[in-house]
Order: sequence, then C-alpha cells, then structure tokens
Amino acid sequence: MQADGGTRLTMVSKERKRLFRRVSSVMLVVGGILLAYPFWSGAYAWVQQDRIDDEYAAEVREFRVEQRQSPVPASPEQTPEERLGRLADSFAARLEPGKPLGRLQIPRIELDTKVLEGARKPPSFGRGTDQGLLRSAPVHYGLTPLPGQGRPFAVAGHRTTYGAPFLHLDELRPGDSMTVTTPYARIEYAVAKKTVVKPSDITVLYDRGYDLVLTTCHPPYSARSRLIVWAQIESFELR
Repeated sequence: MQADGGTRLTMVSKERKRLFRRVSSVMLVVGGILLAYPFWSGAYAWVQQDRIDDEYAAEVREFRVEQRQSPVPASPEQTPEERLGRLADSFAARLEPGKPLGRLQIPRIELDTKVLEGARKPPSFGRGTDQGLLRSAPVHYGLTPLPGQGRPFAVAGHRTTYGAPFLHLDELRPGDSMTVTTPYARIEYAVAKKTVVKPSDITVLYDRGYDLVLTTCHPPYSARSRLIVWAQIESFELR
C-alpha cells in the first residue's frame, strides 16, 4: 500500500512538473509577444505610411486638376482668409474618411507624418470608429473643421504603439512651430499651451479659441488621461 501511495505521489509530482513547464512556455510566448508588440506595430505603421504617401500624392494631383477645371471663385474683395476657407470647403467636399488629408510636421520632436481623415461621427477619446485608422497614422476628428475652415482642426495619434507618432508630444513648448500641409495650403502654427484632461472630457475638441488641437494618451502606456496640445495659426500660403 505504501509503495502504491509513493507511486501515486511520484506520478502527481511529474504531472505538476509537466503542467508547470507548459504554463512557463505559454508565459514565455505571451511575454515575447507583448515585448515585441511595439516593434511589429511600428513596422506596420511604417509600411502603411508608404501606402498613404502614394494615396496623398494622388489626392493632391486630383484636387489640383479639379481646381483647374472648376476653380473656386475669387474676387478682389475676398481676403486671404476667406480664400483659404473656400479652398478648404472645396477639398472637404471630396475628402472621404480614411483618406489622407495632409502632412503634419513638428521639428522639435522630429515628427513628419501624414494625417488621415476620420469618421464624421461624434468624437470620443475612447475606442471608436477611428481605432483602425490610428494604426496607420494620426487621424483628424472628422466632425471638427479642416485647416482654414474654422476652429479647431483636431487630430489624435498613438503615443506608444503603431509608430508612436505622438510619443514626445509632452516635450513641446509654447512658441514651438508646427506645419500642416494640405493640397490647398501650407499652414504654420505655434504651440500655445498644453493641458491634461480626463478621457471623458471632449470639450477641448469644441474650443473655438485655438486653431489646432492634438490629443494623445497620458501618461505613456496608460489611458488614464489625455494630453492636449493647443496651437494658433501664425501664417499660411495658398497652393
């Protein structure tokens, strides 16, 4: 009886060891996947930017052809700001969600990326219809105006995955320059301020006191809050 008991204990011990090895193997695989996630998600975003570059070049060509064929009316009385708004309206009328609308450059943090048009639905700082697009590039909140249409032009971007375009957004200082280039204009902005808000506070997307609003998660690797960077138009050049 004692021998039988000892055999059973040995078998149980062996089963436990096998189970432990299996669990350890699974944990190693899962850990490896988690550690590699920023790298392969970044590679995905890099490949997507190549595709977006080609799409944006096509958007620019098509818009310019349209403008030559049916130019936006201009008059001597029209101010440059009004002309900018008319061109922005014309481009917005043909822009579809998921398509590139322009290029965002921020020298201080060495950012140079295309921006995609987002869904024309109520904006949210949580998971929504733009999550798939954000894997490829920063995304314009589709219900906010395009540059030159009104205030504010609002853009969201990832901070730690999929290329992490907004990783260093917290390093921006008042006065830092940012440039948004669209098929109709090149617009220079200057950073005005930074704030941190709750994920539920989307009122910043409706603040008419600023021309450009960038949003991202805060702090890095957390969705506890949202970092907001606000900017004002300094100058623009019609294209």
